Amino acid sequence: MIHADIVTLSPSSEAWRYTGPFSRFNRFRGTFPGLGIATVAFAGYLAYEAVFLKDDHAHDAGHGNDHH
Repeated sequence: MIHADIVTLSPSSEAWRYTGPFSRFNRFRGTFPGLGIATVAFAGYLAYEAVFLKDDHAHDAGHGNDHH
């Protein structure tokens, strides 16, 4: 017959699970490895597009017979 003793652990003996390399931030830090640089690159592209790639002719106004 197998007998398992129930061990009661105090909060101080469990504290190692939530500190250092086992903290919540460190456990999930590597989940999306390229997300940080991809977010920065996409934000940079959006800023470049907004500043340098402006559309010179308005497509929503001036569509009459003399267009082109």
